Amino acid sequence: MEEAEALLARGERLLEAGELQAAEAVLREAVAQDPRSARAHSKLGAALARQGKYEEAESVLRRAVELDPRYAPAYTNLGAVYHEQGRVEEALQAYRRALELDPESWIAHQNLAALYKRLGEYGSFVRHMKQATRLMARAQGSEGRAGCLPGVLLVLLALLGRRATG
Repeated sequence: MEEAEALLARGERLLEAGELQAAEAVLREAVAQDPRSARAHSKLGAALARQGKYEEAESVLRRAVELDPRYAPAYTNLGAVYHEQGRVEEALQAYRRALELDPESWIAHQNLAALYKRLGEYGSFVRHMKQATRLMARAQGSEGRAGCLPGVLLVLLALLGRRATG
């Protein structure tokens, strides 16, 4: 039987490859091997959410937060579940908590930006999208790569222009 860390790594690769059912099965096994792993629970919650299994995903992600209240990715994933369900206030709280714990999380900034866009809060949308873009570029080792921010700014200007005329 594979050890929990090996299972978790395999589950993450499957999740990244979009093989969601296989990822779910492997991550369930990882959770069974290490039921105290917030990371395994968070990844399983993400796999469930990506399949639209929001109720179970929420339960698994709440368990991840119980296991490690300082594990920021669990809050980001929980926020995504709430966001998909239209539970805006809960999504905002989860994303904000993720950013309190990890201000460098480009994914949390990006998800929060999308929520602010949905709410029509364009100033907050722009701020978080810019931060997400900077952090993502840094994470990919391409800080300062030409075209990153200007591309985002063009999208933002188009959105703001559409809002002004709509």
